[in-house]
Amino acid sequence: MNKELRYPLNITTKAALKDIAKGIPALLKLFYRLLRDERTPRRVKWWIGGSALYLILPVNLKFRNLKRFPLRLINYVDDVIVVYGMVQRIFRDTPEILLEEHWDHALPFREWQDLLFKVKTDIQNII
Repeated sequence: MNKELRYPLNITTKAALKDIAKGIPALLKLFYRLLRDERTPRRVKWWIGGSALYLILPVNLKFRNLKRFPLRLINYVDDVIVVYGMVQRIFRDTPEILLEEHWDHALPFREWQDLLFKVKTDIQNII
C-alpha cells in the first residue's frame, strides 16, 4: 500500500487512542467481509484467521512468582505488539480497493490507519 501519511497529526495520543478504539468494531466487520470476499488474497485470509486464533487461545506468558508491575505488563504488551503486526500485514497485503470498499466507519480508512501510525510512532519516541 503506497500512500502519504499525514503524520504528525494535530491530535494527542490519548485522543488518537480513543478514535482507534471507536474503529475496532469497523475493523472486525472489515475482516469478516474480507474473509467472505472471493477477491481477497488467500494469504490475507490466513493472516486474519491466524490473528483470530492468536487472540482466542489461552496461551500467555505467566509470571506468577514475579508480581512486580513491569513483568505483569509484559502479558499485555506482547499481545498488542503481535496483533498490531498482524493487522499491519493484513493491510499491506490486501488490495486497497477492497479495504476502502469494506470499511464501514465514519472516519475514513486512511485516516484511521494514520492514527495507528501516529500512536505507534509516539510510543517509539517515548521508548
